[in-house]
Amino acid sequence: MTELISSVAERADELHPMAAKVARASSRQKQLCECTAEEARAMRESLGNPFAPPNCDEQNITDHWLPSSGSHQLRARRYQPKSLSNEPQPALLFFHGGGHVLGTLDGYDTLAQQLAQLGNCVVFSAEYRLAPETKSAGIYQDGLDFYTWLLSSGDELGIDTSRIAIGGDSAGGNISIAVMLLCKQHKIRQPFYQVQIYPGIDYQFGFPSIEEFAEGYFLTKADKQWFRSHFLESEERAVDPLVSSLLANLSDLPPAMVITAGFDPLRDEGEAFAKRLAEYGVEVEHVCYTDMIHAFVSFAGGIPAGMAALAKIGAQLRRVFPS
Repeated sequence: MTELISSVAERADELHPMAAKVARASSRQKQLCECTAEEARAMRESLGNPFAPPNCDEQNITDHWLPSSGSHQLRARRYQPKSLSNEPQPALLFFHGGGHVLGTLDGYDTLAQQLAQLGNCVVFSAEYRLAPETKSAGIYQDGLDFYTWLLSSGDELGIDTSRIAIGGDSAGGNISIAVMLLCKQHKIRQPFYQVQIYPGIDYQFGFPSIEEFAEGYFLTKADKQWFRSHFLESEERAVDPLVSSLLANLSDLPPAMVITAGFDPLRDEGEAFAKRLAEYGVEVEHVCYTDMIHAFVSFAGGIPAGMAALAKIGAQLRRVFPS
């Protein structure tokens, strides 16, 4: 089947059959708005992901614990293809999605493997604290702690600290953007590059795609409202530029790749973020997979466009991280 992509945010005439299958299966499950956070996590754990990206062979995978700026410890999982030399390597710091409430290192394990293999780089998958136990400010601080740990531990971790990319999917994209904005505030060196996969950057819900795809396309408007109610300290927090980054000054952020999906409630805000980066003079490439749903990259084991998007990201990382 032809891969349907566009440089603008638009929907194809039809949803891809496998994406439609995933969306239908999701609609038959108990909805997030009917669950507590604990119940939702247990439900996701029990369901698993039969369409997760495939495993990659020949990788060294290790867990690392790091101190935070608070009283807790954080964990990062490091992925390195065995084909890489012992010289300091470029790295990608990746934050998983899940609305800041859901998501685990194990749930994103094979996706991180693919990013490392296809990008020919080291990947660090970050286990940040989740809402509602930790609200937005604490989660963003965790994100910054992961990044500054990489900057300060290059020799120990075998990475080139001048070539650290940052990114994530959905809520993870939101965290990675907040980290870059915090770097601006604290005069910390910016990452080398950013990869945003259908990022959530508008907590005021002001774009048409939120209503157009409010129900029936895996992520719903009710899901978004449920996530927001757990994540934000207050409704007023939604207009903070760290939370809704379209309100921020995006100058001096690193070059970017932004991936969106044609049948995703977050489609329009993802495109708006790409356009706003360009307005601030940041080099950016936006690619919309027009017949896809939110989270399609996580289903790359069953949805071909998911693997295509991972391959595109990997090729871009190889390009910006020359040997």
